[in-house]
Amino acid sequence: MIVKKLFSMNELIIHGVFLAVALTASTTNAQTYSDSSHQNDPLSLDEVSKASLLTIGPKLSARGVDNDLSSIINDSQEVLLIERNEQKGAPKDQRRADVFIYDYSSNELIESLVDLNTSEVIRSERKQGVQLPLTANELKRAKQIVFEDEDERAILESEFRRISSRELTDTSELNIKAFTFLADSLPNRVNEASKQCGVHRCAQLMLYTHENIVFEISPIVNLSEGVVTQRIGF
Repeated sequence: MIVKKLFSMNELIIHGVFLAVALTASTTNAQTYSDSSHQNDPLSLDEVSKASLLTIGPKLSARGVDNDLSSIINDSQEVLLIERNEQKGAPKDQRRADVFIYDYSSNELIESLVDLNTSEVIRSERKQGVQLPLTANELKRAKQIVFEDEDERAILESEFRRISSRELTDTSELNIKAFTFLADSLPNRVNEASKQCGVHRCAQLMLYTHENIVFEISPIVNLSEGVVTQRIGF
């Protein structure tokens, strides 16, 4: 039996967007940030809050902040990233934010540019086939989908038993990393169910024990459909 040991690993980006939404912020109050923020400063918590309220609205902002401040979600949308817009040659007092939201209902990435000085959404466009890194919330969903599938859980428990010589009693005994999966990355290995990954939002999970022993199977989860599409073997 060959056991693969993980001695070192580049961190696969599991995007915690780390949004901190101040629920008391109001979209009707236009606030200029030039007095306290320089053009090149990272977004403040107030600015992140303002950008989120302008693009997703107060109702969604108020209902979806998780304990890790990592994402905002409703039944169909996930905020992937809010970051400072870096426009070359912009005025020193200009404060703008780029907001990236994934719309699961249409499988589109919504990219919005927000002017924080004027409280305006300058532009917003939808793109399909563009997949940013996963949020912490999406990783939790992917893990839940895998381990709530009885067949998948049984297969992973068997693999855990094989590589560790003990029973898996709780998922806390595993380390799990995930990254956005695109069918084009493994064109000769994906099955029919996984070919939508890239248009649909999918995650590939890498599992390993606390002793850094890697599972030799890696589940692919279609987050848009809420199902495991296949397992990739190493």
